[in-house]
Amino acid sequence: MKMIKNALLALSLALVSLCFSSCFIFENEIVRLDQNVEEAESNIATQYDNKLRRIPELLQIVKASKNAEIQAMTSVIEMRASVAGSIKLDSSVISDPEKMAQFQKAQSELNEGLGRLLVVSEKYPDFKFSSQFTALMTEIEGANNRITVAQTRYNACVKEFNTYILSFPGKYFAKDYTKKVPFQSGMDVTKPVGAMDLNLE
Repeated sequence: MKMIKNALLALSLALVSLCFSSCFIFENEIVRLDQNVEEAESNIATQYDNKLRRIPELLQIVKASKNAEIQAMTSVIEMRASVAGSIKLDSSVISDPEKMAQFQKAQSELNEGLGRLLVVSEKYPDFKFSSQFTALMTEIEGANNRITVAQTRYNACVKEFNTYILSFPGKYFAKDYTKKVPFQSGMDVTKPVGAMDLNLE
């Protein structure tokens, strides 16, 4: 009889231990997936910052131009760059669909402004072949390409995280976590500026 009681006690302790172990495993997995999303978000933010840092230098070159049509673009781009730079991609944005939409809209409008500047500059050969201007636009387009790659990885991490916290058993251990917002393909904020078909009217 004593052996049976000891066996039952050992079994109970094993089950309790297994329960606790499972809790830690599930919670640790949520933390791991959350960290993956944050790392991917940080990589995107870094590329956006790299892009934004080149805008003032680009505008200085544009302001040196004596062409009124080209100079008229600077105030538009300055304003859009200011708005885009004021919305930082962080955890508060990636957990809020409205903030994410604002971020994407600001970046999309900045890209549109850069696209218009490129189209206008191509009308004036002397300006078009400014080596500094061309180099900076190439760097900006390169940043856009890196953003696209980073966004693809970010969306994959978000999908994995959201699936885990919304399905069994992860949802029972994710009380302090909320869904992350992926980048929407319908709002392309990384389309190469030179490839835009824009109406300048």
